[in-house]
Amino acid sequence: MEVGIVGGTGALGRGLARRWLVAGVDVRLGSRDASRGQAAADELRAELPDAAGQVVGVDNLGACEAPVVVLAVPYEGLDAVLEPLAPAVEGRIVVSAVNPLAFDAHGPYNEPVAEGSVAQACAARLPGARMTAAFHSVSSTALKRLDTPLEDDVPVFGDDTEAVDAVATLANRIDGVRSYPAGALRLAAPLEGLTAVIIAVNKRHKAHVGLRLSRLTPR
Repeated sequence: MEVGIVGGTGALGRGLARRWLVAGVDVRLGSRDASRGQAAADELRAELPDAAGQVVGVDNLGACEAPVVVLAVPYEGLDAVLEPLAPAVEGRIVVSAVNPLAFDAHGPYNEPVAEGSVAQACAARLPGARMTAAFHSVSSTALKRLDTPLEDDVPVFGDDTEAVDAVATLANRIDGVRSYPAGALRLAAPLEGLTAVIIAVNKRHKAHVGLRLSRLTPR
Protein backbone atom coordinates (compact mmCIF):
# COMPACT_ATOMS: atom_id res chain seq x y z
CA MET A 1 0.00 0.00 0.00
CA GLU A 2 1.34 3.42 -0.95
CA VAL A 3 0.06 6.96 -0.38
CA GLY A 4 1.28 10.29 -1.69
CA ILE A 5 0.94 13.44 0.39
CA VAL A 6 0.76 16.80 -1.37
CA GLY A 7 2.02 19.28 1.21
CA GLY A 8 3.71 16.46 3.06
CA THR A 9 6.25 18.72 4.76
CA GLY A 10 3.54 20.51 6.77
CA ALA A 11 2.38 19.47 10.23
CA LEU A 12 -0.59 17.37 9.10
CA GLY A 13 1.30 15.79 6.22
CA ARG A 14 4.23 14.76 8.39
CA GLY A 15 1.92 13.53 11.13
CA LEU A 16 0.00 11.28 8.75
CA ALA A 17 3.27 10.10 7.21
CA ARG A 18 4.66 9.08 10.60
CA ARG A 19 1.59 7.04 11.47
CA TRP A 20 1.42 5.32 8.10
CA LEU A 21 5.13 4.52 8.03
CA VAL A 22 5.01 2.70 11.37
CA ALA A 23 1.92 0.85 10.09
CA GLY A 24 3.80 -0.42 7.04
CA VAL A 25 2.37 1.99 4.45
CA ASP A 26 4.84 3.44 1.93
CA VAL A 27 4.74 7.23 1.63
CA ARG A 28 5.65 9.64 -1.16
CA LEU A 29 6.22 12.88 0.74
CA GLY A 30 5.54 15.83 -1.54
CA SER A 31 6.48 19.50 -1.38
CA ARG A 32 6.51 22.43 -3.80
CA ASP A 33 10.29 22.01 -3.78
CA ALA A 34 11.57 18.44 -4.22
CA SER A 35 14.63 19.19 -2.08
CA ARG A 36 12.37 20.07 0.85
CA GLY A 37 10.48 16.83 0.35
CA GLN A 38 13.75 14.91 0.32
CA ALA A 39 14.97 16.66 3.48
CA ALA A 40 11.72 15.89 5.30
CA ALA A 41 11.88 12.25 4.17
CA ASP A 42 15.45 11.99 5.45
CA GLU A 43 14.34 13.35 8.82
CA LEU A 44 11.53 10.80 9.04
CA ARG A 45 13.90 7.93 8.20
CA ALA A 46 16.24 9.06 10.96
CA GLU A 47 13.36 9.45 13.40
CA LEU A 48 11.77 6.09 12.53
CA PRO A 49 14.63 3.70 11.70
CA ASP A 50 12.47 0.64 12.38
CA ALA A 51 9.40 1.77 10.44
CA ALA A 52 7.86 -0.95 8.31
CA GLY A 53 7.00 1.48 5.50
CA GLN A 54 9.36 3.26 3.13
CA VAL A 55 9.38 7.04 2.55
CA VAL A 56 10.69 9.01 -0.42
CA GLY A 57 10.81 12.79 -0.73
CA VAL A 58 9.52 14.27 -3.97
CA ASP A 59 7.80 17.34 -5.34
CA ASN A 60 4.01 17.52 -5.30
CA LEU A 61 3.74 16.05 -8.79
CA GLY A 62 5.87 13.13 -7.63
CA ALA A 63 3.48 12.56 -4.74
CA CYS A 64 0.70 12.15 -7.30
CA GLU A 65 2.33 8.97 -8.62
CA ALA A 66 0.85 7.06 -5.66
CA PRO A 67 -2.54 5.36 -6.12
CA VAL A 68 -3.99 7.42 -3.26
CA VAL A 69 -3.09 11.11 -2.95
CA VAL A 70 -3.83 13.19 0.15
CA LEU A 71 -4.10 16.97 -0.15
CA ALA A 72 -2.67 18.32 3.13
CA VAL A 73 -2.15 21.94 2.15
CA PRO A 74 -3.48 25.26 3.50
CA TYR A 75 -6.69 26.61 2.02
CA GLU A 76 -4.96 29.86 1.18
CA GLY A 77 -3.32 29.46 -2.21
CA LEU A 78 -5.08 26.13 -2.89
CA ASP A 79 -5.81 26.93 -6.54
CA ALA A 80 -2.14 27.49 -7.31
CA VAL A 81 -1.26 24.12 -5.77
CA LEU A 82 -4.00 22.20 -7.59
CA GLU A 83 -3.63 23.63 -11.09
CA PRO A 84 -0.51 21.66 -12.13
CA LEU A 85 -1.78 18.46 -10.49
CA ALA A 86 -4.91 17.90 -12.58
CA PRO A 87 -3.33 15.74 -15.31
CA ALA A 88 -1.27 13.76 -12.78
CA VAL A 89 -4.26 12.65 -10.67
CA GLU A 90 -6.43 11.53 -13.59
CA GLY A 91 -8.11 8.31 -12.44
CA ARG A 92 -6.43 8.36 -9.02
CA ILE A 93 -8.06 8.50 -5.60
CA VAL A 94 -7.59 11.96 -4.09
CA VAL A 95 -8.38 12.83 -0.48
CA SER A 96 -9.03 16.44 0.49
CA ALA A 97 -7.94 17.06 4.07
CA VAL A 98 -8.16 20.82 3.49
CA ASN A 99 -10.20 23.07 5.76
CA PRO A 100 -11.34 26.60 4.78
CA LEU A 101 -9.59 28.11 7.77
CA ALA A 102 -8.61 31.69 8.41
CA PHE A 103 -7.56 33.50 11.58
CA ASP A 104 -8.07 36.95 13.06
CA ALA A 105 -7.82 38.54 16.50
CA HIS A 106 -10.72 36.38 17.74
CA GLY A 107 -9.16 33.12 16.59
CA PRO A 108 -10.06 30.63 13.84
CA TYR A 109 -13.03 30.99 11.54
CA ASN A 110 -14.25 29.52 8.25
CA GLU A 111 -13.90 31.19 4.89
CA PRO A 112 -16.94 30.85 2.59
CA VAL A 113 -16.47 28.37 -0.26
CA ALA A 114 -18.45 29.06 -3.41
CA GLU A 115 -18.75 25.37 -4.34
CA GLY A 116 -20.17 24.48 -0.91
CA SER A 117 -17.14 22.68 0.48
CA VAL A 118 -13.40 22.62 -0.14
CA ALA A 119 -13.76 19.00 -1.26
CA GLN A 120 -16.22 20.05 -3.95
CA ALA A 121 -13.92 22.89 -4.97
CA CYS A 122 -11.06 20.39 -5.33
CA ALA A 123 -13.29 18.09 -7.39
CA ALA A 124 -14.09 20.97 -9.73
CA ARG A 125 -10.40 21.72 -10.23
CA LEU A 126 -9.34 18.07 -10.53
CA PRO A 127 -12.17 16.73 -12.72
CA GLY A 128 -10.46 13.44 -13.54
CA ALA A 129 -9.75 12.50 -9.91
CA ARG A 130 -11.79 10.11 -7.80
CA MET A 131 -12.36 12.74 -5.11
CA THR A 132 -12.95 11.98 -1.45
CA ALA A 133 -12.60 13.96 1.79
CA ALA A 134 -11.24 12.86 5.19
CA PHE A 135 -8.84 13.67 8.09
CA HIS A 136 -10.23 17.17 8.72
CA SER A 137 -10.50 16.85 12.50
CA VAL A 138 -7.33 14.87 13.28
CA SER A 139 -4.81 16.79 15.39
CA SER A 140 -1.36 17.04 13.82
CA THR A 141 0.13 17.20 17.32
CA ALA A 142 -1.63 14.00 18.33
CA LEU A 143 -0.44 12.32 15.13
CA LYS A 144 3.14 13.18 16.02
CA ARG A 145 2.98 11.46 19.43
CA LEU A 146 3.59 7.90 18.27
CA ASP A 147 3.64 6.50 21.81
CA THR A 148 -0.04 7.42 22.19
CA PRO A 149 -2.73 5.69 20.10
CA LEU A 150 -5.30 8.01 18.63
CA GLU A 151 -8.96 7.87 19.66
CA ASP A 152 -10.35 9.45 16.51
CA ASP A 153 -13.22 8.80 14.15
CA VAL A 154 -12.36 9.60 10.54
CA PRO A 155 -15.51 9.83 8.39
CA VAL A 156 -14.81 9.56 4.66
CA PHE A 157 -16.98 11.44 2.19
CA GLY A 158 -17.27 10.84 -1.52
CA ASP A 159 -19.50 9.84 -4.42
CA ASP A 160 -17.25 6.98 -5.59
CA THR A 161 -17.98 4.02 -3.30
CA GLU A 162 -14.81 2.09 -4.10
CA ALA A 163 -12.64 5.15 -3.56
CA VAL A 164 -14.31 5.89 -0.22
CA ASP A 165 -13.77 2.30 0.94
CA ALA A 166 -10.10 2.45 -0.08
CA VAL A 167 -9.54 5.65 1.91
CA ALA A 168 -11.31 4.20 4.96
CA THR A 169 -9.08 1.13 4.76
CA LEU A 170 -6.00 3.33 4.56
CA ALA A 171 -7.16 5.46 7.52
CA ASN A 172 -7.81 2.34 9.59
CA ARG A 173 -4.13 1.39 9.29
CA ILE A 174 -3.43 4.22 11.75
CA ASP A 175 -3.40 2.99 15.34
CA GLY A 176 -6.53 4.14 17.19
CA VAL A 177 -8.44 5.42 14.15
CA ARG A 178 -11.96 4.25 13.38
CA SER A 179 -12.81 5.16 9.80
CA TYR A 180 -15.95 4.54 7.76
CA PRO A 181 -17.96 5.83 4.78
CA ALA A 182 -20.06 8.82 5.84
CA GLY A 183 -21.94 10.05 2.79
CA ALA A 184 -21.71 12.14 -0.35
CA LEU A 185 -18.82 14.50 -1.05
CA ARG A 186 -20.99 17.56 -0.39
CA LEU A 187 -21.42 16.44 3.23
CA ALA A 188 -17.77 17.20 3.89
CA ALA A 189 -18.70 20.86 4.40
CA PRO A 190 -19.97 20.54 8.03
CA LEU A 191 -16.87 18.61 9.09
CA GLU A 192 -14.55 21.09 7.35
CA GLY A 193 -16.33 23.81 9.31
CA LEU A 194 -16.06 21.93 12.60
CA THR A 195 -12.28 22.13 12.51
CA ALA A 196 -12.30 25.80 13.52
CA VAL A 197 -14.34 24.84 16.60
CA ILE A 198 -11.92 22.04 17.47
CA ILE A 199 -8.95 24.42 17.19
CA ALA A 200 -10.69 26.94 19.46
CA VAL A 201 -11.48 24.21 22.03
CA ASN A 202 -7.90 22.97 21.94
CA LYS A 203 -6.53 26.45 22.49
CA ARG A 204 -8.89 27.23 25.37
CA HIS A 205 -8.38 23.91 27.16
CA LYS A 206 -4.76 23.26 26.14
CA ALA A 207 -5.79 19.95 24.60
CA HIS A 208 -5.61 18.06 21.31
CA VAL A 209 -9.14 16.75 20.99
CA GLY A 210 -10.51 14.92 17.99
CA LEU A 211 -13.83 13.62 16.73
CA ARG A 212 -15.58 10.59 18.24
CA LEU A 213 -19.17 9.56 17.45
CA SER A 214 -20.93 7.62 20.19
CA ARG A 215 -23.03 4.46 19.75
CA LEU A 216 -21.59 3.71 16.32
CA THR A 217 -20.32 0.36 15.10
CA PRO A 218 -19.00 0.90 11.55
CA ARG A 219 -20.01 -1.78 9.05
